[in-house]
Amino acid sequence: MATDLPPISYPALLWRQGYIYLANTPTELCAHPRSMFESTLQRTRAREWQLLDSQGRSFDVADWTQTRPLGGVRGFGLRLLGSIFAIPVLTNERELSLSDYKQKLAEAVKSRFRYDSDQTLAMEVISRIDAATSHQEAIDSLPKL
Repeated sequence: MATDLPPISYPALLWRQGYIYLANTPTELCAHPRSMFESTLQRTRAREWQLLDSQGRSFDVADWTQTRPLGGVRGFGLRLLGSIFAIPVLTNERELSLSDYKQKLAEAVKSRFRYDSDQTLAMEVISRIDAATSHQEAIDSLPKL
């Protein structure tokens, strides 16, 4: 089982059309509900997943490699509750300018909230992203959903 985590900075945003997940730690990024892991793999094969880290880098998620539980006692607890641990295999690393990074974050937020009847939260988050003066500040604008 693999144990090498990709060299990314946290928080990191894992996203696809209609879904965003903000991981603040490697444990949060790598723990998957057992019932949803097969769906995650299928979406990965369809090249749907992307990852943005707090240093302004963008990646495509090419695969997931199962690993031992991460996070010490918390990881053990997650394993008991039915989580599978898998490390993302990242490809196509791109350094994004602040403007492009904010645009990518806004795109992720818009895709997540596209069918919500109340767009207030999405508009507030996008306004905070637009006002950010750094990659870190932009990603810190995202809500933990």
